[in-house]
Amino acid sequence: MLPVLNAIAPLAKILFNTVDKAVADKDLAAKLKADLQTQMLQSHTQELQAASRIIEAEAKAGWFTSSWRPLLMYVLITILVWNYIFSPIITVLFGVKASVDMPSEVTNLLTVGVGGYTIGRSAESVAKSLAARPVQSKDQENG
Repeated sequence: MLPVLNAIAPLAKILFNTVDKAVADKDLAAKLKADLQTQMLQSHTQELQAASRIIEAEAKAGWFTSSWRPLLMYVLITILVWNYIFSPIITVLFGVKASVDMPSEVTNLLTVGVGGYTIGRSAESVAKSLAARPVQSKDQENG
């Protein structure tokens, strides 16, 4: 979800600068910016809730439905292990090509799957550490 926030941040900055330039009344400008920020947060919250409902529905649908992504990754990793560990050994010992041809799209899928898992786990770890960290006020930071 962080990419979504990164994509929205420049837009929010442009909108806030436009409000500052177009609205002379500072109180009204602050209210408009607060309303914009509230709308963006609500939109992001709705997106997270929709993603949560999808994950919940998959989890309730049964073992196969909730496990298809990991199973797909296991199959692809098995093919990679076969192609780069066992196949060369078989080729050297018996002179027979035993590798499985994998289209580049499948390799891309594996890269995205493993990369997404790695990034997701890293983001989860960062979020947990940030949540556990005590919040400091400006007085504590300066003093």
